[in-house]
Amino acid sequence: MPEDTETPTAVDADRAIMAFIRESTKGRDLPRVGPFLILFTPATNLTFLNYAIPDDDADPSVAEIETLIAAFRDADRMPRLEFLPTAAPALEAALVGAGFTVEARLPLMTCTPKTVLDIPVPDGVSCGEPRDASTLRAMVQLQHDVFEDAEPVDDRTVARARATLDRGGRAVVCADLETRALVGAAQVGAPAGGATEAVGVVVARSHRRRGIAAAMVSALVRQSFAAGLATVFLEAAPGADGAYANAGFRRTSTSVHISLQGDAHA
Repeated sequence: MPEDTETPTAVDADRAIMAFIRESTKGRDLPRVGPFLILFTPATNLTFLNYAIPDDDADPSVAEIETLIAAFRDADRMPRLEFLPTAAPALEAALVGAGFTVEARLPLMTCTPKTVLDIPVPDGVSCGEPRDASTLRAMVQLQHDVFEDAEPVDDRTVARARATLDRGGRAVVCADLETRALVGAAQVGAPAGGATEAVGVVVARSHRRRGIAAAMVSALVRQSFAAGLATVFLEAAPGADGAYANAGFRRTSTSVHISLQGDAHA
């Protein structure tokens, strides 16, 4: 994938997004190693819920990277980071030099009140908020299934999802009108600094390519803007950027996922 040509405005936007990510973790008492905050999720070893977040302009020493690796090993997690390279230009080279491998360069997409599009719910499904405990559990189970999270869905998992909603996050689920089975789910995190991130967007294999993902994200984005937020952003999985473009998202940067793959202690 060719590297994006970043303008000063785009770099500022990336730094604002990284600031949101760090701000959204406040109150969780995350461990810090050198220029990194580490997000550990005790209930699951799913890689996308366990990673380090660098400070802007992070340029760690060899000793700081070794301490970071040790912290992940102590937590029985694979050493891993997610970040926008424009906000920490020297970081990727330092990590690669320590043996890390780039997992993916994912499109980072943003949506604003000027670009959002109203996508109707497709025929054959209904969409709404997961208001009761059983629907919330079914939402989390669908996300675990689609993301191939081997950890079982238990009361702690559901409580974590509920806590995000209680902090101001939002969620929407879609159900098949005939079978009543849950076939789609999407969330936005608790807002910070006028922004929020769309996460956990999943559609059951049986109902893909019907516009369900775009409809769910569109609904969440419009709710977020109605609540006074200015920006919603997301990382698009490979091949999924088209659905988000349909909802009004535009690619503005690239997110790097990098890890010490095959680490014997992970």
